[in-house]
Amino acid sequence: MQFSDSASDPDQGSPAPAGEPLVPLLRVEQALSDPDALATWHAALSNALSADLPHDLLGLWLYPWSGGVALLGPEALTQDSLVVPLAAPQAQPGQLAIFEATIRRAGYKSVACTPIRSGRRDVGLLLAAALEPSRYDDTRLMTLEVVAQRLAPMLGRLARQWGATADTAPEVAHLEALVDAVAFAGTQSGTPQLYVAELGRALEPVLPHDLLELLVADAAGTRVYRLGEHTGGPLWGDPSLEIGLEYLDLDALFDGADRLVIADTYQDSRWPRGYFTVEEPAGAEPRAVVGARVHGARGLEAYLLAGSVSADFYDDADAALLARVAGLIAAQVSLLVSAATPAAAAPRVPTGPEPVSALDAAEQLATGIEFAQTTRRVADLAARFLPFDAMHFALRLSEGDRVVLLQPGESRALPDLPLVPVGGTALAAVLQGEIPNSFLLAEGEARLVVPLRVAGRVHGAMVLTARHPAILREVHLRPAQQLADVIAAHLELLRRTALLPPPYLPGWKKIR
Repeated sequence: MQFSDSASDPDQGSPAPAGEPLVPLLRVEQALSDPDALATWHAALSNALSADLPHDLLGLWLYPWSGGVALLGPEALTQDSLVVPLAAPQAQPGQLAIFEATIRRAGYKSVACTPIRSGRRDVGLLLAAALEPSRYDDTRLMTLEVVAQRLAPMLGRLARQWGATADTAPEVAHLEALVDAVAFAGTQSGTPQLYVAELGRALEPVLPHDLLELLVADAAGTRVYRLGEHTGGPLWGDPSLEIGLEYLDLDALFDGADRLVIADTYQDSRWPRGYFTVEEPAGAEPRAVVGARVHGARGLEAYLLAGSVSADFYDDADAALLARVAGLIAAQVSLLVSAATPAAAAPRVPTGPEPVSALDAAEQLATGIEFAQTTRRVADLAARFLPFDAMHFALRLSEGDRVVLLQPGESRALPDLPLVPVGGTALAAVLQGEIPNSFLLAEGEARLVVPLRVAGRVHGAMVLTARHPAILREVHLRPAQQLADVIAAHLELLRRTALLPPPYLPGWKKIR
């Protein structure tokens, strides 16, 4: 029989007492289908706790999602007419006190009971009772609480499936019509936040959760936006609702699949801590997460995530269920996003440049007569597939750490431009070949640097800068390098012209 990890969890509050007993684990499928396996497991649980939590009676009850209470053990308690407190959705302290008093009247001198809580509701009740008095001091009461925490994920899953049949679990026959109707109503008359709230209410009976979030990705795949917190107005208008790729890489999290199950976010470094919290308990973070991709129209990609404050709460069946929901709401999410995204704020860049754009840039440079006008047209063309506010070309006219900075459309000759020292910067490192490229993000401004390469040598660099809300990111390094390779040869011709000696002047000997 398997046992749970006895290591204390720093995120669960008070540390576990020394010598904390291991808690045997039970597969939910066994508990539902095999009464003997359930009885054997309960006996193992009682034996495991006997040293640190002495007892003559260890009672365990389940609060099924369908309502009522079910005894998990010991079976002998079925002969008694115990009135067990009900959870609605939590058992009240007064009810628990009355229940403990009832056990004492039955002859037990020491009694302690604690609810087993999963998320916002109680899923079980654990009772320890001994015939001798004063058996449960603070340390043993803490042990009882820790055991309840260890049992919570398993009983949470068991409570959802207890008593279900193929026809009633979990009302799959009605799921499609239910979610479709809620999604349609939310798109017609509500903000994204209200839409997600309505969707959450519709999903709660079949997929319990403490958090439901709908994230939409930008076209470049460099950030996501929290629709579940968006109260209205243009999308991408609230920077606090954006999460960058460096904090939450959903492609890596889903690992190429359309479904996701995280047993414990506290043990998964890919999950960003501190970004998602639940209303109750206030400020708590989801421990278990289940997710599905939403593939919308025109390449829209979104992610539907449900979370529970209880670890190990979801399984593959929940992921399959959420994937069905994602398919149902894809069209509605596309409408919701398009209605809230102004044309000016729409992502301008695909994940890579269109081949025709690079070809057009090369053609402009090859056929242009006036270099200043040509570079200006090339910059305008580049803005169609690279999100930047400013473009500069840094060219070295001599050895050392000084360069001239040339803007598209610059009509002055290179020798007339000032030399700018760049020693110790990322630009200098790219020019020296110390690094292949550079991307920096500081104080809301992004700067991307790629080398200008000709015949294997670096003679300069192209520098792109962007301020919020532009979406210049590391993913643009490749298309920027392709553009730089197209421009490099033309800038090298300009640079070599500037390095030529002064032209021959007739009568120079006489002047001398």
